[in-house]
Amino acid sequence: MTTNMVRESAKIYEFPVRDAARLQALRERQMPKPVIYESGAASWYHEEAIREAENASKQ
Repeated sequence: MTTNMVRESAKIYEFPVRDAARLQALRERQMPKPVIYESGAASWYHEEAIREAENASKQ
């Protein structure tokens, strides 16, 4: 009976090194972009709120 058996160890594989800027660009392409709707007629309440805030700060 042989008592001196040689076993092969686990193999270690290196993953390729990625550029941080390239990885960030890849992530940005995969993220959904927000949709912004802007309408001049619907923004009157926002402009009015700004005016009210300015008047309140002056008092």
